[in-house]
Amino acid sequence: MSENLNRPLIYAVDFDGTLCENRCPDIGEPNIPLIEFLTLEQLKGNKVILWTMREGKLLEVAIDWLFEEFNFIPDAINDNHPLMKNLYGNNPRKVYADVYIDDHNAKNGFCVELPYHATHDNTPI
Repeated sequence: MSENLNRPLIYAVDFDGTLCENRCPDIGEPNIPLIEFLTLEQLKGNKVILWTMREGKLLEVAIDWLFEEFNFIPDAINDNHPLMKNLYGNNPRKVYADVYIDDHNAKNGFCVELPYHATHDNTPI
């Protein structure tokens, strides 16, 4: 839980190229450090949104893989977390998060570095 926000941090994380290597429609090699990091964040009370272009059967396969391989269950899937829906009284199309983790904002096209909170001293979360 973030001391500054007075609520849990919310992470929005992409699937293909982020939680695993991009092999869509298949599933690539898992990004173990990131999955472990997000699991620990959930244990601290923070929230994780699976934020992906996958839908339908491809999305079901991704969700099943996360659970079966890592016992990982996102707090929301391609949707805002209920905390934010309640806070703002609506559910806009744009998913709200404090931290967005996506291969499109990674240096090498595949997320291998753990995210940093947007603090002045760039300290790890």
